[in-house]
Amino acid sequence: MSDFSIPGVSSKYNTDKLIEDLMKLERVPLERAEERIDKFELQKTNWQEMNRDLARVDENAKKLYGFQNPFMDRIADSDNERVLTATATREAVEETRSIRVIQTAKADRFLSDNLDTDFHVESGEYTLSVGDQSFSFNYSGGTLRDFASIVQRRSNGLIRTSVVKNTPDTQVLLIEGTKTGSSNRLEFKDEAKTFALSTGLLQEHVANSRNIQPSETNVKPLEGSANLIEEGLSVDPQSSREILFTPAVNPGEDDIVEFTVTVEKLEETPYVVPDPPPGPTAPGPGTVSLEGISISNLASSPDLPAWAAPPPPEKVLDMNVLTFTGSSKVPVNISDIETPQKISLKASDLPSTLNSLIIDNQNTHRRITVSQINIYNPNARGDAEPKNPVDTANNAIIEVDGIEVIRESNEIDDIIQGVTLNLKHADPDPVEINVTPDRETVKDSIIEFIGYYNQLISQINIYTSRDDAVINELDYLDDDEREKAQEQLGLFQGESSLTQMKTRLQTIMMNPYTTREGSEMSLLAQMGISTNSSTGGELRTSRLRGYLEIDENALDKALETRLDAVKDLFGYDSDGDLIVDQGVGFSVDAYIKPYIQTGGIIAYKTSAIDGQIDRTNREIDSLERSLERKEQQLRREYGMMEGALQQMQENSKALDNFSSNGNGN
Repeated sequence: MSDFSIPGVSSKYNTDKLIEDLMKLERVPLERAEERIDKFELQKTNWQEMNRDLARVDENAKKLYGFQNPFMDRIADSDNERVLTATATREAVEETRSIRVIQTAKADRFLSDNLDTDFHVESGEYTLSVGDQSFSFNYSGGTLRDFASIVQRRSNGLIRTSVVKNTPDTQVLLIEGTKTGSSNRLEFKDEAKTFALSTGLLQEHVANSRNIQPSETNVKPLEGSANLIEEGLSVDPQSSREILFTPAVNPGEDDIVEFTVTVEKLEETPYVVPDPPPGPTAPGPGTVSLEGISISNLASSPDLPAWAAPPPPEKVLDMNVLTFTGSSKVPVNISDIETPQKISLKASDLPSTLNSLIIDNQNTHRRITVSQINIYNPNARGDAEPKNPVDTANNAIIEVDGIEVIRESNEIDDIIQGVTLNLKHADPDPVEINVTPDRETVKDSIIEFIGYYNQLISQINIYTSRDDAVINELDYLDDDEREKAQEQLGLFQGESSLTQMKTRLQTIMMNPYTTREGSEMSLLAQMGISTNSSTGGELRTSRLRGYLEIDENALDKALETRLDAVKDLFGYDSDGDLIVDQGVGFSVDAYIKPYIQTGGIIAYKTSAIDGQIDRTNREIDSLERSLERKEQQLRREYGMMEGALQQMQENSKALDNFSSNGNGN
């Protein structure tokens, strides 16, 4: 009886191992449920990735036909960027314009005389201004560098200053305004003016400015008719007048002669051909009578020359209507435009003595008005002028297609629609600005769209196939991406929605669409985008999987010669309601949107998976509780068996002892 035992029951026989083995069998449903959870989570993650892939394709499709499509982007190229650069917005018109930079806008920049390194700035109230903005401050006295720092700080961005030690013993002050344009002159007042004169920033100036207003006393009639109006002198067609400068003006070397000219275009009366004149009347032929017999002469029929209508009056259009007189005569040409022209001439280009301005308007259908004649020194600041000007405040002057334009800034955005001009340097030669569509951006957008489309197709191929070839043919994948693709291979095999999606997308990309060039540009293949599944008779399986290839030469040619039709191919308004309703981009967007929108197809699928995950998690919870109860039951039952075994062993020992004692008696 001492060897009596039940294998596996007593701890001697590893009861825990037996229970563990039994529980492994009981845990099989739980493990399978957990495997389903992992599969559901993987499916959910990949549906979410599919959603992102679809969203990228959709976003790039909308870029090609939506309001901000790149087909409306414009670029402005300058053939001389040293002189002029330009930028264009979507409002710009495709065109070429000729621009001559006569003068760039500048701000005042004044340099002082050489000053001792220990130069002391006196105390006082200092007032400076740039244009119509001024500022004042009280200064208690100090070094030049300290004063310059305070001026810059107090100006709140209007003025920049710097002090440079130009020799071991001297220093100079550079002070400059930050705003360009002749109306933004730097001026010094109060103690600031005294300081400017003492340091050589300014010097005394003898004013030579004149303002000449046409009036009855200084307008000399020459020919035809003219009228003095509030704005100035208006000279009728084929008339002339002379505005006298009394006394004569001797402009300084830096002076400017400035005036405004307005050209009024008059209505032309249509020429009516007059009727021919009646001509001379011949007298009657006369008769002779003799004895009751009358004889009449033959009627006269002289040969008259054929009548020719007089030619229409000669039409004269000549804008060389202005001439300055004095020590010599200098003609001034104006433009034939109705907007007022502000003419600004350097005194050095005019007679040294100015006696008058002649307006000789021989035009037949133009009225010329001259007003606001001013002669002044642009550098003058009241009774002072810059002594060492590095630059003086002046306007930018450009000539656009022969029309002179004046602006205060070197950044001009109101001359050419949608184009901002950035003036760099003056130059006698014109610069061509060529505004064209931004074809490179269009090309990049198309390539990006096709790239994301191919990535989507490759992902669908991986999800719906068990063939490693769909991965191996993607030579752009790195090792990590290739490993991930292996995990995804065949994950949604048999998922009909994905195969239908691929088929539908391929159909959209192959379909013909309406464009303004009809059948000449109705397919993506006609602009170099196709599957190109067969080349030279050789069939390549990878090309049959739906990937698109781009022939860049064909794409470049289509964008160069048929850009509008390419635009139509991606989005076209077929019924004229200003809403795109056809095209590749429109069709892709319309098809994909139900998949990716809130509450869409993919959201429904991930929601269904979440439901499966929840149900499986509840099943797992139930199985875990059941397994826990099962394990407790087994341990209880095997514990009772071990207790019974122990009792049997003790009884066996007692019997053995009893037998041994009985035999001993």
